[in-house]
Amino acid sequence: MQRPVHPVLLGCLTVLCFTAGSDMAQAATSTNPILAANNEIGLAATGTLMNYQEHFSPAQTHGKSDTESGWMPGFAVNYSLMGDYFRSLPNLYFDVHYDYASGGLHYQGFLQKPGLPNIQSTENATTQHVLARLGMGFTVGQRMLLTPYVAGGYQRWNRNLSATQEEVYHAELVGAGLRYQLAPMSRLVLSANLEGLAVVGGGMTPSGNLIADHLGNAPFGTSGEEKLAVDVDYRLSGLAYAFS
Repeated sequence: MQRPVHPVLLGCLTVLCFTAGSDMAQAATSTNPILAANNEIGLAATGTLMNYQEHFSPAQTHGKSDTESGWMPGFAVNYSLMGDYFRSLPNLYFDVHYDYASGGLHYQGFLQKPGLPNIQSTENATTQHVLARLGMGFTVGQRMLLTPYVAGGYQRWNRNLSATQEEVYHAELVGAGLRYQLAPMSRLVLSANLEGLAVVGGGMTPSGNLIADHLGNAPFGTSGEEKLAVDVDYRLSGLAYAFS
């Protein structure tokens, strides 16, 4: 029987990010540091903390649930731009962000039949996440910018439970967000981003397991994802250092 999934926590920490500004960003640095920070190409080394649980009724698992946890190293790539590209749409904002993480997770499984042994092993997991944002910035102060946007993307999780068994969880993402930016100094930009996404069209595709292959794909219902992110950008000559 295929089972619903309930991820409890999936956190991502950016360790260090170097961003190289475009010509537009370099030209805007002297007049508006926020525009300069919003025109960049970034590459980051990341670490993802996975804490995943499956919840069932006590009658099924005797009060226990499957868990997977551990750190996964990875990287992130980001490209963003902002400018007056159309006369009626000043400060048009576009951003696309891709995250990749892969590593070994500690897996502890509880079989749903009494008397059978529990399973403990290392799972080779890979996660991928891509999200694009489109919006428009509004000046709310001399050095402040408020940018509402719409967003859409895709996420995927490959669970390699053994050499012959794999499960792929996948879903589309749609939603909106609001970004607030403040430039207290000419080279320093502080950002806060509040985002809400709907996870739609999701499902699980199994392979390598005769029972799972026979049952076929397992569709998921719609759920929500919320995120609050804080970023700090400091620009040196031609390069910027960003922490989030």
